[in-house]
Amino acid sequence: MEIDRLRYSKVKGVVLDTNMLLVPYYFGVDVLEEIGRIVPGTKVYVIPQVLKELDKLEREGNQRERLGARIGKRIAEKLEVLSVEEELPTDAALVELAKKGYVIATNDRELKRRIWEAGGVVAYLREKNHLEVG
Repeated sequence: MEIDRLRYSKVKGVVLDTNMLLVPYYFGVDVLEEIGRIVPGTKVYVIPQVLKELDKLEREGNQRERLGARIGKRIAEKLEVLSVEEELPTDAALVELAKKGYVIATNDRELKRRIWEAGGVVAYLREKNHLEVG
């Protein structure tokens, strides 16, 4: 489903959560290509908290998590890092960005709920093979 151009015409960009950066490794889905399909012409960002989570996964995760984090970091290197309050936990920072007009790309059920309750928009993996916006 392509994003409704009228409803979401003020989208400032798409911000990737940590788990969305792991999708290419776990499911073989090119998240950047999918975001280009569902939200054409928008910029894609990460936040410092997500980069820290990837570093931690690469250091402390199991073998599968470490490899996924390395791949996620390679993707993140291509993206602009948004400046947010560094003291905020990752999820809180993402909810605040959603309130400001950013689409948040995540598969975290609780985070999706919080974003929707705040009036935000979420991009998420659907059927393990494509992204959808809701």
